[in-house]
Amino acid sequence: MLLKDRLFNVLLPLFYTVTVYSLSSLGEQRLDAYFSMLVLEYFVLYALLRPKRRHRDYITLVLLALFAVVVAYRVLELVSK
Repeated sequence: MLLKDRLFNVLLPLFYTVTVYSLSSLGEQRLDAYFSMLVLEYFVLYALLRPKRRHRDYITLVLLALFAVVVAYRVLELVSK
């Protein structure tokens, strides 16, 4: 179990670094694009590795709620055009 936790803690910042570098290299300037990609990476790694948590994982609920708000905003933006 400890191996999964350490792997999660090593891979997440590595993926975040690669994502931020890639998006900035492509000239992306929208904050919601960065946020969406980082949240998706968190959930994918969390689903694959299932790191053990000592307490309830409230950050997952907060990230999911914020991600839903960002997606809803983008959908409304597209529909209103």
